Amino acid sequence: MNVLLSMNLIKRVAFTVAILPLVFALLCFSSCGKNDPDTSDEDKTPESFVYVPGGTFTMGSPDNEAERDIDEIRHTVTVSGFYIASSELTQAQYRVVTGKNPSANQGDNLPVENVTWYDAVQYCNALSQRDGLTPAYTISGQTVTWNRSANGYRLPTEAEWEFACRAGSATPFNFGDYVNDSDANCYNAYGYNNNASGSWVNGYLQHSVAANSYSPNGLGLHDMHGNVAEWVWDCYGAYGTATVSDPAGPGEGNYKTARGGGWNDFPKHIRSAYRSAFPADVPLYGIGIRLARNAEPANVTATSTNLAQSTASGKVLIAYFSQTGNTKGFADIIESVTGADIFRIERKTPYSSTHNSQGLYAEALDEQRQNALPELAAYLEDAGLNINDYNAILLGYSNWWASIPAPVHTFLTRYDLSGKTIIPFCSQGGGRFGQTISAIAKLAPNSTVKEGLYVTYSSYDRARITEWLESHNIQIK
Repeated sequence: MNVLLSMNLIKRVAFTVAILPLVFALLCFSSCGKNDPDTSDEDKTPESFVYVPGGTFTMGSPDNEAERDIDEIRHTVTVSGFYIASSELTQAQYRVVTGKNPSANQGDNLPVENVTWYDAVQYCNALSQRDGLTPAYTISGQTVTWNRSANGYRLPTEAEWEFACRAGSATPFNFGDYVNDSDANCYNAYGYNNNASGSWVNGYLQHSVAANSYSPNGLGLHDMHGNVAEWVWDCYGAYGTATVSDPAGPGEGNYKTARGGGWNDFPKHIRSAYRSAFPADVPLYGIGIRLARNAEPANVTATSTNLAQSTASGKVLIAYFSQTGNTKGFADIIESVTGADIFRIERKTPYSSTHNSQGLYAEALDEQRQNALPELAAYLEDAGLNINDYNAILLGYSNWWASIPAPVHTFLTRYDLSGKTIIPFCSQGGGRFGQTISAIAKLAPNSTVKEGLYVTYSSYDRARITEWLESHNIQIK
């Protein structure tokens, strides 16, 4: 009899050991539904969640990392364990909860985009309520309070995002030192950290692709680099150098942070350490959502207040840079419609070409990689203009390397635009705004950037331009 009991006990222990991996998998990969293109909307619920064990890592980039930005200050960060979605939220998943699909590039299995930061936190709350979880956020006007003990869905913090993206790596990308077309969906035509020849070396899809199209990182997370950028909780602000634990960013600011870069961003913008700064209330076709959840309650709250102005008002200045004439044509229409003062931003030492050319591309790329500030041919004061006389700046430029041309960088560095509204307008050949809005926000952190308008080269539409200006309360003649 004792032998039989022993045998039964052995069988039970063996069964328990056999199912332990399954139990662990269920705990670490919390599947909330299916993501099958042939299923109904009711089944298209959030993706699996991966458990990310807590740990300590070096956040930011080393000084010798190619094409780094100065806001990527290295510092030591400890994060507690948390859950994060293995893929970007799809349009079908967003629609089943909200009844809407605001995305510019439509497709059920494509990542949802064209959502504001407020849309993202509202979605988290709505999904939590649907699933019987405690919502993480309380939204009151421009202030959002995060209950860090809530078990509902939320956005990852900036530190959590980078920790999960790196998955233990210390290279610019979690897959290594360079981006091949098979690694990520981005504007990879000119590559990363190569010579500034301005010649094409890779490809460019010019659109987002289905979630999970690229290989996962070491934690099983797909598309942490490229495809669409992802909103995180934090207001954009300086890191500092102090060692911190579970940081949640500044309590207030004019911009929110997005991470990972998108399909129309250059390789430098999809690095693990790269930080984007965008207005919280402006939707962009290149920014989406990746969900997170607590593994353990923190029993504290964090508050995030958007300080940006709600509308533009007062006297307007048109300031623009135009190398080939496309942006000038755009600016001239704005001037004729509004009668506003106008100022052309020009490089003191002209570029080698007034037309698109490989030589011009190489010069512009080299300037961007050096964060150059070229001297301008003239400044506002030379034209009898005073920046303090203007409340709103209509800022025009061409999209170069998914960022602003260096002379515009010089202009934004020269003048204090605190408290002013900046409304961008851009001529481009396929990259749309790229990271230009983020570049402006970083150089004018106490300003308010409102929704811009881009055109393809010189495809101006006067009626559309007028409608856009009126939407910002810009006075029309």
